[in-house]
Amino acid sequence: MKVYTNSPLNISIEDIGDIKEYYETYIYTRYGIYQKYKKHFFLCEQETTNVSTQVIHHENNEYLVEENSLKLNKQKILTSLPYQCYFVNTFIRKCSLDNGIAFVKEIDNDHFESFYFIVDDIEKIKSIGLYIK
Repeated sequence: MKVYTNSPLNISIEDIGDIKEYYETYIYTRYGIYQKYKKHFFLCEQETTNVSTQVIHHENNEYLVEENSLKLNKQKILTSLPYQCYFVNTFIRKCSLDNGIAFVKEIDNDHFESFYFIVDDIEKIKSIGLYIK
């Protein structure tokens, strides 16, 4: 599950020693989102048909929890670029924190930053409060 928060964070991913860094490449079209896998682009789909997001309030903090993630459908390959599409190169820094929580920083096209946490179950949201101001 991805957990987003609007509260300021009191950690910096650059200060943590064990970081995994990698790139993911996406093409956004009116027909869907395609992700690069090896040398081809494949359609990204939700794991389930119903998208589940919920807002949780805990200790004066508001969290947006996104339970479903995108999954590649390797049966649907992008064969040609559509007329209007957006190319996004995402640089991802991921580190493992205590209690099975992962912290992720994404930078889209070297300009737009987003931060979120990855947890296995909803009970670990209580531990995220340690990293928020």
